[in-house]
Amino acid sequence: MLEDLLSAAILVFNWQTLIAISLGTIVGLMIGAIPGLSATMGMALLSPFTFFVDPLVGIPFLIGLFKGGTFGGSVSAILIGTPGTAANAATLLDGYEMRKKGKAGDAILGALHASLVGDFFGTVALIFGAPALALIAIKFGPLEFFSLILFSLTMICYVSGPSLAKGVLAATMGLLFALIGTDPLGGTPRLTFGLLELQGGLNVIALVTGLFGITEVLIQIEKFGPIEKAKNFSKDVYLSSIKENISLVSKHLRTIIRSSMIGTFIGALPGIGSETSPWVAYGLAKRASKKPENFGKGSLDGVLAPEAANNAVCGAAMIPMLVFGIPGDIVTAILMSALIAQGLQPGPFLIVEHREVIYGLFMSVLFATFALYIFGRLTLRWWMKILTIPPALLYSLIVAFCVVGTYSVKTSSFDLAVMFVFGVIGYIFRKLDIALAPMLLAFVLAKILEESLRRGLVMVDGNLMAILQRPIAATILFLTLLVLITFAIIEFKKRKNSKT
Repeated sequence: MLEDLLSAAILVFNWQTLIAISLGTIVGLMIGAIPGLSATMGMALLSPFTFFVDPLVGIPFLIGLFKGGTFGGSVSAILIGTPGTAANAATLLDGYEMRKKGKAGDAILGALHASLVGDFFGTVALIFGAPALALIAIKFGPLEFFSLILFSLTMICYVSGPSLAKGVLAATMGLLFALIGTDPLGGTPRLTFGLLELQGGLNVIALVTGLFGITEVLIQIEKFGPIEKAKNFSKDVYLSSIKENISLVSKHLRTIIRSSMIGTFIGALPGIGSETSPWVAYGLAKRASKKPENFGKGSLDGVLAPEAANNAVCGAAMIPMLVFGIPGDIVTAILMSALIAQGLQPGPFLIVEHREVIYGLFMSVLFATFALYIFGRLTLRWWMKILTIPPALLYSLIVAFCVVGTYSVKTSSFDLAVMFVFGVIGYIFRKLDIALAPMLLAFVLAKILEESLRRGLVMVDGNLMAILQRPIAATILFLTLLVLITFAIIEFKKRKNSKT
């Protein structure tokens, strides 16, 4: 394995890949730092442009964007109390309070160092965990994959927001939209309503760009008001030297390591992702603290814990995506679409059949970790100034990127119509407080779920109960049932407590 990693390091250590990683990281930092934008939206907008270059150039660009966007959101969370991404929501609780106390520099640089450690944990888990799991996953048949994907769909419970019913509704619509197109086994059109453009199914890039790009623009338009004189944040923030900041952060190393391990574990679970891990890490850091009363009032631990956790997710979330073809979160669902567009079908045989490319991606993830720290430190004041861009100009550019990015995939005006339709659907969902994540996850997983089930039924002559005779599949189904029962108990207790 070490020989493979060394060969991969030599393979990706070229100017094209290194520039792609660097550029992706810088773009991610910029996108993450702007409130309302996110790594999800950035990848949805820019992933179509990666289809026309080598996989070891295009995918590393997206990986750098993913990592940069995840950290970048902490800048606006700390400076103006508005998280750049949902993954940074927990950071603002103490980060913004530190800003009020004149400690914004410590908070931002602390978040950067915590992100570096968390990122490294997730990357190591990816490099050594994915190949080991692939050896087990090769033994999976259609029924085992059906059970695993069914288990992944239960993770919708955890990304549905405050209302499980609304999350299930969104997931059901995602499954319905995935059925549009041609029957994968029978070859007959379904739900196409006579439109030839729908026979190939809905373009996932158009769907994602609409849900997370156009929807966000529509939401932000509501907030446009009189243009005020922007504040120059960069003049107000003192950024200590690297030595000073490392000395400060080292006193909280236990919190960072614990949070990194939490983020790595949660990231490796399909469907949960970076929006959950920061809150779990924050809660555990508060519980373990000798001064829990300081949390929410400007505690550095309250910044370091969520930032270490959400960056650890970046590498770990790629494990289920690469090994089982199941996205760990929304961002890896988009990354999975980009891999498929490059002719690389995620799954257990991907590492076997494209060993050189996959190990090259592993090393790209590692290089992106260091690129995040280097460019994050060198360009930090730039992103403070980006917070002053007039919203009207910013979101006009985003719409232009949405249109160009979606159209460039298949040069189809129909895809543009799909993008705007899903932009309106996403807007309605957001106004009704319905989470968008369940719809995307269900849409991405539906095709694999259907194909694995139908192929499995052919193998066992239509006897679905035969799945219980296969140890791996039966174990996964048992875990699925256990998750559902556990979640039902938690919900029951919440409702019972709310009534008392």
